[in-house]
Amino acid sequence: MLTHHPSPCSGRLRRARSWLFLLTLGLLLGPAWASGNSAEAMRPMAEALRDAKSPSISDLPLFSGRLLAELYAARDYRNAWDEPRARAMLKLARASRADGFEPSDFHADAIERILAEDRLDAGSEPARTQADILLSDALLRYIHHFRFGKYNPRHINPGWIFVDKADADDLKADMELVLSAPDLGQELRSLLPAPDFYVNLKRGYARYLELADAGGWKPIPGGVNLTVGMRDPRIPLIRKRLAVTDGYEQPAGLLEPERYDEPLAEVIKGLQQRSGLAADAVIGPNTLRALNEPLDDRLETIRANLERMRWLYDDLPSDYVFVDLTAYRLHVIRGGREVWDTRVVIGTTENQTPMFRDEMEYLVFNPTWTVPDSIEKQFKGVPKGYKRVRQGGRYYLVQEPGPRNALGRVKFMFPNGHAIYLHDTPSRHLFARSIRAYSHGCVRVKDPLTLAQKILNKPNWDEHQINRVVARGSTRWVHLDEHLPVLLYYLTAVADDEGRVGFRRDIYHRDPRLIAALDRPADLDRIAFREPEPEPPAADPEPDMDVPEQASRTAATGQRSEAKPAAAAPPAATGARPPAGAPSAAAGPPAPTAVDARDAAGREQVSEPGSAAAESSPAAVPPDSANAPAVSDSVPDPVPDSGASDRPPLPGPATDIDTRGEQQRRAGRSEPPIRAGEALPLGLEAVERFVEREQAAAMR
Repeated sequence: MLTHHPSPCSGRLRRARSWLFLLTLGLLLGPAWASGNSAEAMRPMAEALRDAKSPSISDLPLFSGRLLAELYAARDYRNAWDEPRARAMLKLARASRADGFEPSDFHADAIERILAEDRLDAGSEPARTQADILLSDALLRYIHHFRFGKYNPRHINPGWIFVDKADADDLKADMELVLSAPDLGQELRSLLPAPDFYVNLKRGYARYLELADAGGWKPIPGGVNLTVGMRDPRIPLIRKRLAVTDGYEQPAGLLEPERYDEPLAEVIKGLQQRSGLAADAVIGPNTLRALNEPLDDRLETIRANLERMRWLYDDLPSDYVFVDLTAYRLHVIRGGREVWDTRVVIGTTENQTPMFRDEMEYLVFNPTWTVPDSIEKQFKGVPKGYKRVRQGGRYYLVQEPGPRNALGRVKFMFPNGHAIYLHDTPSRHLFARSIRAYSHGCVRVKDPLTLAQKILNKPNWDEHQINRVVARGSTRWVHLDEHLPVLLYYLTAVADDEGRVGFRRDIYHRDPRLIAALDRPADLDRIAFREPEPEPPAADPEPDMDVPEQASRTAATGQRSEAKPAAAAPPAATGARPPAGAPSAAAGPPAPTAVDARDAAGREQVSEPGSAAAESSPAAVPPDSANAPAVSDSVPDPVPDSGASDRPPLPGPATDIDTRGEQQRRAGRSEPPIRAGEALPLGLEAVERFVEREQAAAMR
């Protein structure tokens, strides 16, 4: 079960606490805050770091010369370190091996030399200054690596893992908070993220490190499949292996150690379940492979997954959705505890579901689907469950809402640049399979209506009310009062709360590149700086008193004097390709209707079931109606026909979008072309696959 206890000092609260504490401390202590009068020596050295292309101290590269320069400038170029803090930093660097790091990642040997040579008390101010900067760099790396990871995931798996850069101001605030605390180590422990899924895997890593220090293990021989009740000389070896990897305790006075008994079978089932195998207690080739994987490989896999976890877990609140891609499961976390989970279907190896984090903003009940031209060619006439809708001077074939709709009865939107979201599916049989990688990238949910209930999390959105909304058949947008984080994690090693590690199949083959990078230096391009605002333009010259004000302004600026036309409003759910710099069509839902209005403060309002607004869900537009209202939010405006192009209209946020085609081309991959007249099977699963595939092609 997933659990998570958020840090008591996180996000805006942490930053506010940091600056308030520093302001108070600065007023109380004034210039005596840091040790020594170091400004004269520190200023030129820090300013040199700001613009250095490859800043370093004593041949050790610095993580960010600019950030360190800004840190010391904010401190009036005073030193930040004394011996107790340096010893605390050294202790943390040495202990970082438990998290999969190397002590050298945080200058452990260099800090030890600084302490051994008393450089923090040295008479030479340049040597003292260099030692101070090196210690600050160690702290910067420590905070950054634990909050955001050591490596840039965009370099590890280009096109499939997306993580924002760390904010420089946040990192500086964290550093000042830690340096100002009486106990540096304790402050760091309270500051840095520690979700339970990370702590559990770290606990499992410690168990495997102990095994490595004890000499590792020898492989268990192969043989016939073992079932409960069988006797085999390999059973004692299996018991011994599970005792060190899973904490299995062999019963005292066991009369038949070579007999496969029920207590051992329960432990084997747990191992199989954590490893993504059928939990049938049969010890066959796959289970033996899970037991026999070389210890060094296991250690590297755990290290890689600790790093992956760090890419997404920063500032994680107590409520979120955790999509475990390699386990094909979705977990809903409320109050730091798992309250519900279900099976999911994810992308194929050719159309992988990316790993990223975003926030769920709204749900769409009874979504429609506008059929792309290339699929429509395969239909004869208007099939049952579809209708013609006129828009922009032409007709479109639209699949009406319902359980057989390619998007199912509900979809869960967290607008993102990858056009990935959660949705229902008519292809129910796929959920019975153990390996469920069949989509074009989006995540299909086995129990979507129950998920809707867990997401909305309100008494008036119970099972009865949700079924009532779906039964009406009309499209309904429901905005969340508070956005809910969604984490799509790709993990090949996880652990339970006792530190028992389960290893999953690397279905997307992402492990080798990350494991190969584990011992190289950290990526240095992970920090984003807030650039200063540009200077305002010079004021207009004083107008000539003999010239009317408007004419004077026109002459001075060279602009036309007539009033500017009103800016055209963006089309609701057009999905048309925006001009350069404009927000993506996937950036959010269309303009609110009666069912998702906003109050005077601009906050999104969810219509209560049974209210007048709730009864006025927008209906689909009848085709070719002279008095028809604007097109429903769920039907996109078309892209003007380019003649030769066979592209379907780009969808709005109410239809299935997939923009990864461009990302795949950058990574040297391409989709197989859709040929005109290609014979296509039109079963539910085929239509669903083509929803995702064709709309991805539309974005290329």
